[in-house]
Amino acid sequence: MSDKRVVLFDLARRGGNSCWSFNVWKTRLVLNYKGIPYTTSWITHPEIAPTFDGLGIPPNMSGQGSPYSVPMIRLPNGDCVMDSAAIANKLEELYPQPSLHLDAGLHGKATAAGGKVAGPLVPIFMPRVGRDMVAESSVSWFREARHKMFGMSLEDLEATRGGKQAWAAAKAATRELEAWVKETKKEDGPFLLGSEVSYADFVIVAFMEALKRIGPDIYDRVCGDEEALVAMHHATTPWLKRDN
Repeated sequence: MSDKRVVLFDLARRGGNSCWSFNVWKTRLVLNYKGIPYTTSWITHPEIAPTFDGLGIPPNMSGQGSPYSVPMIRLPNGDCVMDSAAIANKLEELYPQPSLHLDAGLHGKATAAGGKVAGPLVPIFMPRVGRDMVAESSVSWFREARHKMFGMSLEDLEATRGGKQAWAAAKAATRELEAWVKETKKEDGPFLLGSEVSYADFVIVAFMEALKRIGPDIYDRVCGDEEALVAMHHATTPWLKRDN
């Protein structure tokens, strides 16, 4: 009998596998929320391209970053879907209930607002990813890839673009995100739609959960005193429990 479970490709983690990636958390939240049976295939950074190419997945030719990336899922029929946004659309099509409320049109704005927070934090969290999160076998590959991406070592990135300027910019962007969440909510409840969770909430919570796992101190400093964001994060606890 063929396996009826979805396969989620997630990044291997040093010291024991559990989800820590922002983009993968977006997909994992959807799978957990919808109650879709799935299993996780843990993969290291250098394994992504040859593995996905071997599965016949068309590369992402947008010119931004790697042509292959996680999350990627393999559906029970063998079809593969890469990219968290494309995966959300496909899973909503195949498993429409409970709904992600994609028609609310909020996930694009949530992505943009979250990106404003993530950008300044890159010099702070990326070196930690290299030191603490990436599987030991991937460290050299990861450091070389990020050196090429940023034009400097992770240590230089942290020293020249991190610090007070990064914290200040990230905090300002987080306050904007908090304000947008409060302004957007039309009903009482922790989510953007009030009592009903949506994919837009998952986009925001995925980033917060990733920050918390990469560096609890980063999470506390950036998000810890933002009432609406913390309430949203806490309300998604049932769908954050499965992380492997």
